Amino acid sequence: MMKSKFGRAGALFSGVALTAAAVAMSTGTASANGNGGCGGPGFSHVCISEDGDTLNYTGYTDFADGATGTVHLWLWDYTEKPGGVRVFMTDFPAATGPHYYRPGGLANPTPGHDYKAEMRVQWGNVKTDTYLSPDKFA
Repeated sequence: MMKSKFGRAGALFSGVALTAAAVAMSTGTASANGNGGCGGPGFSHVCISEDGDTLNYTGYTDFADGATGTVHLWLWDYTEKPGGVRVFMTDFPAATGPHYYRPGGLANPTPGHDYKAEMRVQWGNVKTDTYLSPDKFA
């Protein structure tokens, strides 16, 4: 009798695990649908979107007081060649507290091209944190 209870519990757990895995995969697929959005944790992320004929990319940080470093915001075109081609690169000093970094945008992006924004936060020569936006197809 004990063996069958453990067997049923194992089967139930396996079914739940498979369902959870399927949901996780479908959620991941939905986030990579090419419509842009944001990537990274809540305190530091990079976003890409399209507004009319302009492709915009922005960064956001909320660092503790005394944060020093450089925020590099890049816009990439992954259609031009494997590994991507950097379209724009703008540097900002890291700010403390909530801060948005808006370098501008790409006017008239090439239709059908796959764009992605990247934000690298360089903490002196010690460490670099990298965040990527989802893909945005123009």
